[in-house]
Amino acid sequence: MSRPSSAGLTLAAVVLVALNLRGSIAAVPPLLGELQEEIGLSTAGASLLTTLPVLLFALAAPGAVRLGRRVGPGSAILVGLALVVLGSVARVLGGPVALLVGTLVLGVGMTIGNVLVPVVAKRDFRERAPQLIGAFTASLAVGASLTAALTVPVAHQFGWRVGLGVWGVLAVLAAPLWWLAVARHERQERREERRAAADDGSVTTRPAVRTLWRYRLAWVVAVALGTQSALYYSFTTWIPTYLMEEVGLAQVTAGYALSVFQVMGIPFTLAVPWLTRRRPTQGWIGCTVAVVWILVLLGLAVLPQAWPLWVVVAGAAQGTGFALALTLIVLRSADESVTGPLSGMSQLIGYSIGAAGPFVVGVLASATGGWAVPGLVLIGVAMAAFASMWVAGQDRTIT
Repeated sequence: MSRPSSAGLTLAAVVLVALNLRGSIAAVPPLLGELQEEIGLSTAGASLLTTLPVLLFALAAPGAVRLGRRVGPGSAILVGLALVVLGSVARVLGGPVALLVGTLVLGVGMTIGNVLVPVVAKRDFRERAPQLIGAFTASLAVGASLTAALTVPVAHQFGWRVGLGVWGVLAVLAAPLWWLAVARHERQERREERRAAADDGSVTTRPAVRTLWRYRLAWVVAVALGTQSALYYSFTTWIPTYLMEEVGLAQVTAGYALSVFQVMGIPFTLAVPWLTRRRPTQGWIGCTVAVVWILVLLGLAVLPQAWPLWVVVAGAAQGTGFALALTLIVLRSADESVTGPLSGMSQLIGYSIGAAGPFVVGVLASATGGWAVPGLVLIGVAMAAFASMWVAGQDRTIT
């Protein structure tokens, strides 16, 4: 499908959209202590607050696929941006209930972008889709690193409500550019397709989402995304707390450590398109990432004082691993009619695993009074990532 808008304009729109799809999650962990103090957020509520968006990435994924099929992925992403704005405002207007409800709305909005940007990439960029996915995942990391670094200073200056709510401005900025680059042309083309179908009496059919559940390859792609998500979100949620408790870092310094973790992923996400072209298979990339995660987890347990090294290396691992997991959705799809359902299925399963990660880590840390057992569990997740990435990286497609 050709586009009247330039590739550069579409790339810029994708970058702006991506800035909204992780930042509001990364803004929360550095403020958890303050939220518990000021509005009486319980420990369980704090765990739910960081887990809920990722859980919604899973639960809302099938709905995002259906919305994309109904109105077009470009128009659906505009709906997602509107929900991001609404959720950003709603979660700072009251106490714990408003915080959780606003976070729920945010999670649904983010899910729509998560699921449907790969569809736009496959449809509009074809063989260059991995490059667009690389820019997309790099921008996710930029958004997360910006909020991780700036939320605490903004909150100290203006209060936690401004510190969390201000990030909705990014969605307001993204929506007009997305409309110009993608959504308006998509609507025109869909109208033309409907008129053509009405003229010749043809009916366009698309594969049902449920047909993918019998494909082994679809399952391993989903598990590959899930293991990477569990590692990423567990680290994002708990590394500030771990560094404050085990190393004695100040809250602001721990927030900067989280920002470094996010920033270090950026150049490695951009390297993934180049790496995927080196060989016809991509399993070797995922297996390398899994081994690096294991080394990071062991390093934090044995030598926590070297946390700057482990944070930097973990950032490289998460950037590469997450970009590869999203790219595999595109590479394993024969065309965009498969990409949407595969993206929805992968994110339903993958983010269910990802949502469980930080929750299980928090529960185990509380139950055992330390971080040894959670660390062992995450090493097991990294081993599962090794196996699933190897299979998902084979040179095959779902048709």
